[in-house]
Amino acid sequence: MFAVPNPKILLFAALGLTLAGCSSEVDPNSPEGKRQAAFKHFLSHSEPMGGMLRERLPFDGEAFAGHAQALADSVEAPWAYFPEPGDTQQKNAALPEVWSDPQGFAQAIDQYRSAVADLVVVTEQGVESPAQVTDAFTAVQQSCKGCHDGFRR
Repeated sequence: MFAVPNPKILLFAALGLTLAGCSSEVDPNSPEGKRQAAFKHFLSHSEPMGGMLRERLPFDGEAFAGHAQALADSVEAPWAYFPEPGDTQQKNAALPEVWSDPQGFAQAIDQYRSAVADLVVVTEQGVESPAQVTDAFTAVQQSCKGCHDGFRR
């Protein structure tokens, strides 16, 4: 004999299938996908450095320097993928100030570039202790925060 499934199970199964069909994944080849990937790449290097300086991870000066260099190598990656003014098709978390204050946005990007370059200079001769890199890494973090505060939702 065939048993009728519980209606709640059917409802949850249908809801799950519906949600699976409505995936909000971003096309990795779209400008939004490339921009998001660039920022995730930044995080993949800045988070371990922050973890080392906050003693959540063991400090490894060579690895820290490698992460700093990786940030420098990718410092230009996201900027070309910001939507043009008035582009309502491309999802983004940018505030209108990105376009209404392009000089301010450019200055924030330059501060990030400069902070990352300074961090690399500090690490080039080898890193023996967190004290050698803390100030330079804090400047990188502050440049990120400054851009987020002024130009991101």
